[in-house]
Amino acid sequence: MLVSREVLRLTEPRDSDVVCSICQDNPVDKHPAEAYPNLVCESCDQRAVNEHGEEPWHGWPPDENPETEEDTVQMAPDRGENPVYIDGEKCWRRYRFGGWVTMKDDHDCDSISEFYEEHR
Repeated sequence: MLVSREVLRLTEPRDSDVVCSICQDNPVDKHPAEAYPNLVCESCDQRAVNEHGEEPWHGWPPDENPETEEDTVQMAPDRGENPVYIDGEKCWRRYRFGGWVTMKDDHDCDSISEFYEEHR
């Protein structure tokens, strides 16, 4: 039976892998981990909620509807809700290229800028 390298990577952490800062179990990709501190795995990230316990928004804020023009494709902006919480742990998201990375905050920072200052 053939098993892809990606499947093995997700199920069998190796010493060289960087693990999730929430569950301390699932590996996260080492390349982004070098650029973003305290990365959170996708499995933990799926449990993220905002301060009201709801699913965090990304792209367009809930109360902001973009005006569209005929024959124009309107792309959602690279922004979203911050901070988010996973299992009671405060986290910050860096929104980019239509997606995001989520990072655990060990210092209870007041902004994502402060988070980067404290975690680098």
